[in-house]
Amino acid sequence: MRSLLHAIVFLLVSAGTVQAGYDQSRDWFHAKDWRERVRIQFLLVFTGDYASQVDGTFGKLTFNALTTFQKHREFYPDGVLDDEQMQILQRDGLDLVERVGFETYKDAIAGLQLGVPGKLFEPSTQTQRGHLWRVYDNSIELETLQVPKDETAYAALYKRLTDTSDGRTVEHKQFRNDYFVVSGRHNGRDFYLRMMKTSSDSRGFSLTWQARHAVFMDRVAVAMSNSMTFFDGTDEEKLDAVTSAPALELPEPDSRSDPLPKGARKDVPGRKTSSSGSGYFLTTEGHIGTNAHVVGNCRSLDIPGHGTARLVKADTENDLAILQLDSRKSEHAAQFRSEQPIVRGEEIFVIGYPFAQILDNNLNFTPGMISSLAGVKGDSRQFMLTAPVQPGNSGGPVLDRTGAVVGTVVSRLDTFKTLKLAGDLPENVNFAVRGKLMAQFMEDLGLSPRYNTITSIKSPTRIDEEASQYTVLVLCRN
Repeated sequence: MRSLLHAIVFLLVSAGTVQAGYDQSRDWFHAKDWRERVRIQFLLVFTGDYASQVDGTFGKLTFNALTTFQKHREFYPDGVLDDEQMQILQRDGLDLVERVGFETYKDAIAGLQLGVPGKLFEPSTQTQRGHLWRVYDNSIELETLQVPKDETAYAALYKRLTDTSDGRTVEHKQFRNDYFVVSGRHNGRDFYLRMMKTSSDSRGFSLTWQARHAVFMDRVAVAMSNSMTFFDGTDEEKLDAVTSAPALELPEPDSRSDPLPKGARKDVPGRKTSSSGSGYFLTTEGHIGTNAHVVGNCRSLDIPGHGTARLVKADTENDLAILQLDSRKSEHAAQFRSEQPIVRGEEIFVIGYPFAQILDNNLNFTPGMISSLAGVKGDSRQFMLTAPVQPGNSGGPVLDRTGAVVGTVVSRLDTFKTLKLAGDLPENVNFAVRGKLMAQFMEDLGLSPRYNTITSIKSPTRIDEEASQYTVLVLCRN
C-alpha cells in the first residue's frame, strides 16, 4: 500500500511539474508579439521539430516542439528559449531555408503565393493550371494548380485524391470547408497535397519526392503548406517566406503595429538594394579584411557603428579585399596565428553577420572544426570547416582556440550543384582562405599584421567577447 501511495504522489508531482512547465512556456511565448510567435513556429518547422499549423497561437504541439528542440540540443526542456537557444534556433532553422533557397513565389496562373525551395529546381515550366518544377533527375517535383469548380468540385477533388484503389497510401488527411491536406506514398514516392477552396475553384500545390530526400523534404512540405495564401495578381510587396503570414486562420495582428512580420523585407520594384558580408579590423588605422566578392561592384560601403569605408585593394584570385574606414580609426584589431600550421580536426570558431537583413544585424558566433586542409579540387589556399556558414558570413574571421585568426570565411558548397552531382544536400561543408594569405596581402600593401604571441587556450566565451570588438558588418550599396 505504501508503494502505491508513493507512486500516486510521484505521478501527481510529475503532472504538476509538467503543467507548471507548460504554463511557463505559454507565458513566455505569449509575451512575444504575433509576428515573433509566427517566426518561432516557422523556424521550428525548418528544424524538424514542428509539423503543424503556423498561426502564432500556443498549444500542446507548440510546447512539444519547443521542448523537443531543447532535448535534441541537450538543453533543459522547459519550453522557454533563452537568448542562446534563440540564436541556435535561428541558425539551424535558417540553415535549411538557405540551403534549399526557400523564398516566396507568386503564381498568377494558379492564383496563389507560397514558399518554394527554388535552389533545388531547374527553371519552371508553365502549364494550363499553374507551373511545374523538377529537379534534374525528377527525384523531386512540385506542381501548382488551379482546378475550376465546374470541372471538379472541391469535395469530389478531395475524394479522388484520397482514393487508395490505385495503390496510393494515405498516411494523413484533413478536410475542412476552406482547405484540405493529404499526404502519403504513391508509386514509391512520398507526396504532400494542399488545396484551398474559393467560390469558383480549388487551388494549391502537389509536392512529391523520393524517400532519400525525406530528411529535409518533410520539413519543406510543411513550410510550403503554411506559407501558401491566395494571390490576386497584383505586384505587391514581397514577404520572405520564412516570416510571412501563413494562410491558416491567422488572428488579426494589432492594427497599430507594422503589418509586415519582423524580419520581412520590402522589395520595391526598381529600387536598388544592398548586400552584406562580414569583415574584421586588421589595424587600428581602420583597415578591414573581407572577401573580394563581398565588396565587388559596390557604389558605397557602410560599416554600421563605424561609418563609411573605401576599397583599398582587392585580390580577386584569392577572393580577399582590404578596406579602410574614412575616419581611419579603430580601437581594436585582430591578431593572426604566427607559426603553428593548422591541423585537421582542430577546433575553430566562426564569427560574423549571417542573414543580416533577417536577423536584424545580430552578430553570430559558432563552433566547428577543420575537416580538411584543402578546398575544392585540393586548393591548398583554402581549408574546409564544419562550422555553419550562411550568406553574410563571407569575409568574417575563422579563429583558433587562442582567439587568433587562422582564416577568412569565403564560401560553402553550392546546394543545387551538389544535389545534382551527389544526389543529396551538403551539410556544413564550408571553406575559408588561409589566414597567412590575408597577412601576406597586408604586407604587400605596406601594412603590418599583428600576430598572437599567447598560446594558452581561451574559453569560447572569451574568444567571442574579444572577436566581437573587431568583427564588423560590411554593407555594400549597389
